[in-house]
Amino acid sequence: MNSLREDLNALAEQAPAVDLAAQAVRGARRRRATRLTVAIAAATCLIAGGGTVLFQQLRPEAPVVLTPPETTVSPLPSEGVGPIEQAYRPECRTTACTKRAWRLVTRDGATYELTAAPQTGPLAVTADGRRLAYYNSKQRTIVVRDLASGKTWKSPLKQPAEDFSVSNEHALRLSPNGLRFIVSSWGGRREPNKLVDVERGTVSDLPRGWWPVSVSDGSGPVVLAKPYDNSSQVWVLDHDPITIPDFTYDYSALAPDGRTLARLGQTFDANREPMVQQDGSIVVFDAVQGGRETRIPISGIPEELHPSGLGSWLNATEVTVVAVPESSRGPTSMVYAVNVKTGKTRELFALRNYGTTLVPGLVH
Repeated sequence: MNSLREDLNALAEQAPAVDLAAQAVRGARRRRATRLTVAIAAATCLIAGGGTVLFQQLRPEAPVVLTPPETTVSPLPSEGVGPIEQAYRPECRTTACTKRAWRLVTRDGATYELTAAPQTGPLAVTADGRRLAYYNSKQRTIVVRDLASGKTWKSPLKQPAEDFSVSNEHALRLSPNGLRFIVSSWGGRREPNKLVDVERGTVSDLPRGWWPVSVSDGSGPVVLAKPYDNSSQVWVLDHDPITIPDFTYDYSALAPDGRTLARLGQTFDANREPMVQQDGSIVVFDAVQGGRETRIPISGIPEELHPSGLGSWLNATEVTVVAVPESSRGPTSMVYAVNVKTGKTRELFALRNYGTTLVPGLVH
């Protein structure tokens, strides 16, 4: 097994992405109560617990709340920044810190603060960690930034801040190079669902009600999904949608072959609550033609952790998976690579559970 440092370097070119807190909140809104999975419940517990530990004193006095010490980090430099491993927004328990900026942790261990992105707007990082996209409220648009060179691209789509208000759900799905993306919002007055190419300066409307799964560079495939009560449809644009027998949002990005997707497996039991739960497997299927599926049990993840989301493909057989504990007292959330042919996993890196956490490339 590779050392953790070697695994981080292997992930450098195609890091996965995860926002545990946002995934839990958005998932809770999208799914009916009976459709919530154990993994989403776990993420919700992480939000509730954050990095705070409560110690009950022996005397009958009010408990003492200990929070992680406040640290000061440098603003994100205009250039010369290495690939991002993960990002987090520090936990906030008072109104005085509601506008805390995202903190970006690079694979070489440096931490920077992104003051340009408001709390309510979307933030995304390409799977390789080298480019960042966020909503700039002053310019009223999505900005894509290359971290090494400092070069930026502005989306030709102007959007009011209300598209990303705290009462809305929103998604920002990037292509591998970050220059093509889908930006979507639900729950507000406008509910945009747009495919944007910042290099070509084009904006295309996508059908309402379809959730973004994957976007390829250039003119490559775009994948959307729509869940129903007991099934879902997956649509690779320019092909017919296919139907899968699960109500789910837990997809991977599109595989290098341009047609294969993976999703987390589910089990249904009307006598349990929630009735739909993840069964610890990964399901691989053809998103273009549908048909036969391959279901493989995931192995090598501690029983205290549960798969919560899938991300980008590291190669033709491995896809990234995030595993989270059921409670805030559980072990640290981890990112793994899982082999879709054998189900075997290898550990990549641990997540920083300081409030909201985001990992590049996760489909959430």
